[in-house]
Amino acid sequence: MVNYYKHLILLIKLFFILIVLAKFSFVYANEMNIEKIKINGERRLSESFILKFLPEYPNTKFNEDVLNEFTKNLYNSGMFSKVNINVNKSTLEIDVEEYPVINEISFAGNDLLDDESLKNTILISSRDIYNENSLIDSIEKIKIEYQKIGRYLAEVTIKKSPISEGRVNLIFEINEGVLLVVKNINFEGNKNFSDNELKSNISTKEDAWYKIFGSNKFIPERLEYDKEKLRDFYNERGYIDFNVKVARGDLLPDFSGFNLNFIVNEGQRYKINKINIYTSLVDSKKIKSLLKKLYVNKGDYFNSRALEESSKFLIENFENDGFNFIKIVPSLKKIKKNLVDIKFNVTKGDEKYIDKIIIIGNTRTNDSVIRRELSVLEGDPFNKAKLDSSINSIKRLGYFESVNYRLDNSMTSNSTNIVIEVKETNTGSVSFGVGYSSLNDTTVTFGLNERNFLGEGKKLRLQANLSEKKTSYNIGMTEPYFLDRHLSLFGNVFDQETENTKGDVKTHKTGIDLGVGFQSNDISQSLKYTFSTSETSTTSNSTAASITGEEGLEIVTSSITHGLSKDTRDSYYNPTSGYKWRFENTVAGVGGDSNFYKSVFNFRSFHPINFGDYILGFKSGAGFIRAFEDKVTSSNRFFLGGRTLRGFDNAGVGPRDTGNNQAVGGNNFYNISLELKSDKLMPDDTGLKWFVFSDIGSIWGTDYKSGVQGFDDKQPRVTNGFGLSMTTPIGPLEMVWGFPIQSENYDIEENFQFSIGTSF
Repeated sequence: MVNYYKHLILLIKLFFILIVLAKFSFVYANEMNIEKIKINGERRLSESFILKFLPEYPNTKFNEDVLNEFTKNLYNSGMFSKVNINVNKSTLEIDVEEYPVINEISFAGNDLLDDESLKNTILISSRDIYNENSLIDSIEKIKIEYQKIGRYLAEVTIKKSPISEGRVNLIFEINEGVLLVVKNINFEGNKNFSDNELKSNISTKEDAWYKIFGSNKFIPERLEYDKEKLRDFYNERGYIDFNVKVARGDLLPDFSGFNLNFIVNEGQRYKINKINIYTSLVDSKKIKSLLKKLYVNKGDYFNSRALEESSKFLIENFENDGFNFIKIVPSLKKIKKNLVDIKFNVTKGDEKYIDKIIIIGNTRTNDSVIRRELSVLEGDPFNKAKLDSSINSIKRLGYFESVNYRLDNSMTSNSTNIVIEVKETNTGSVSFGVGYSSLNDTTVTFGLNERNFLGEGKKLRLQANLSEKKTSYNIGMTEPYFLDRHLSLFGNVFDQETENTKGDVKTHKTGIDLGVGFQSNDISQSLKYTFSTSETSTTSNSTAASITGEEGLEIVTSSITHGLSKDTRDSYYNPTSGYKWRFENTVAGVGGDSNFYKSVFNFRSFHPINFGDYILGFKSGAGFIRAFEDKVTSSNRFFLGGRTLRGFDNAGVGPRDTGNNQAVGGNNFYNISLELKSDKLMPDDTGLKWFVFSDIGSIWGTDYKSGVQGFDDKQPRVTNGFGLSMTTPIGPLEMVWGFPIQSENYDIEENFQFSIGTSF
């Protein structure tokens, strides 16, 4: 038995020895004696580059595993389309086929997307190594770009044209396909609001023959935006628990378009039970006062937008009281019977100082032009109210499309950096206007203006207004900050020639004015001296029956004007709040032939409604002129109509010559306008705004009453109308339709006005 076990152990040892010897002999048999390496097919790449993929070269120990790894590494380099390795006796033969280098990339068949945007979309460029995977990814990216504009059936193929020295030209041949639009929008789960109500509150619209602005295209990215729009719609009406379960676009079987399907869960509608403000910053009396001014009220249905605006109101109120870095955290607590309690937690951060004020985005406007509008300086205690006022001052310059700021941490804990980011707009403008009236037919106006000359805030005017009956030129310049102070200097040289629509009375006026302005306590003042000459001539065949007081005479006017103004608007281009008023008084008689006193007041204000969805604008003006000695001649009187009283010709209202039916002007006027403006109900992606208006005004009084009708008619003229405005690639566009509902039989109407401007 002992011998049996000894033999068994011996057999096991022999077995393991045989295994080791077998493995050793296999490895030994697999080792290769490579004395020479031969590479075929390389063009651009050197042999040394290829051999770098061999492990420990030139001391590589060759075997099957090493060669397999070597082949794999060559393929993974992305440089070779084909690799073949063969061992012939002691020579390692490496046959390679290199991928070509992309020489040029071009596109064909792309009408909707230009070459530059497509080049920025794809993953390859000239001088890259040709790579099939990158080409496949590039094709998919091009298709995605076309899907964004509703071209889901776009097809992309690549044509390869080999050229010399291992290079290739690539042509992306594109079939853009037909536009796929949203055929139907369907809702499921909406019990309290109809499909039409929900459709009107999302950005995507169903296709219809009159849809020309593109909101009927199916864009997947827009689904998330539409889900937010639906959520806002319900949350603003008390449905706190609302959610969109499914939002999906389904391609129709005939590939004619998409159906957009929403499945929603409306949830319950909540009313407000209690509202509280928790803070240690003010006493209970102040809290009670604030509660009365919030946009949310006990017993009302919950409104998420009113909650947001209430938070903004609290922040503004506390900041105006001198508290900075205010933090408002509203919280909701649902209780039984569909009621909700609202709590505003108001806390204040640590006092901080301004470390740095950093301005970015102003590629053209000098930093100093922006900084001089700031009422906060580096090193000052941070004051949010002053900062907001400064931002509005920058906006009112009219140099920027947008002005925003953010607060960044500085190196020290008790200070902050203010980063002001501006987006510049074109401040030079060429304006073009067209008007049509029953009397003048078509009137064309043209003007040239630069408000930010050389980026230094200087205003340069090279204006030419050309119309069928009026030609005027104005060359002027304003330096708004002379010697870096709130002191402005300005001057103008002007030449104006007008004739009435009959062409029988012509007036030529030339002159110059020089002035200085300054600002104190938010009130701007100016003092201007004007010297002008005016001459009126009447043709021999004139039918005019009135007297201008200037026939055949050269009237010299020397006057001084004092102006007062204030501007609190939040924007130069599209104000939504604030006001602007200006009061001017002119005395003529400092030499010259004219002796009169003229006073003019203008006021404009803007009031947001429904949290700024609608803007109510109010505009008014009034003025009078009185002669000291002689009479007020025609060139110094007021005229009314056009943009001031829409629905009438530029001088379509007021005293008129009984012979040639021409406006002779008046010594007194007033005008009042109400306008409601909004982009609601307009397609989101157009920038269109609608407005409705009502204008009231009158003009009367003349020192030469003979041959004049309506010289003492103070009856108000009233017009109602509507219009559309939008910002186009070539400038702002406005179309106005005005319809007088109260006028006199001698007034001249102009029912349509169109204007568009281009900027540079």
